[in-house]
Amino acid sequence: MTESGNRQPGMVPADSAEAIRIARKEILEKFGISFSELKDGSAVATVRILPEHRNFYGIPYGGFLFNLADNTAGMAFLSAGGNGITVSGNVSYYRGADPEEELLICRARVVKRGSRLYFVNADVEDSSGRLLSSYSFIFTNV
Repeated sequence: MTESGNRQPGMVPADSAEAIRIARKEILEKFGISFSELKDGSAVATVRILPEHRNFYGIPYGGFLFNLADNTAGMAFLSAGGNGITVSGNVSYYRGADPEEELLICRARVVKRGSRLYFVNADVEDSSGRLLSSYSFIFTNV
């Protein structure tokens, strides 16, 4: 850390608790994603859909949904005691959000925890609970 409390690029947090503290702050500041639940290998996050998150059809970009899922899955990984990065991510898109939709919710949970690799599944829903997309991620400790 620098004297101002900012993390230096490339500096790995000492443990999962420190990684969670740093990640929560950075993810909220950079992407507007907030976490309502974070415990024992699971995470629930929400994000407001802004105009810049929408494509020319008026629905959120697929990459915006993927970013929400990756960050939520990463926090589930950290809450399970992991401390590392995404190795792989796969997505299935089922439907687009309605153009009037203002909020997305992501739920992620660790489904398998190895000595080095963690497997995490995530789903993104609209505010009425309609499933928009599902994800599977692999994370590794660093």
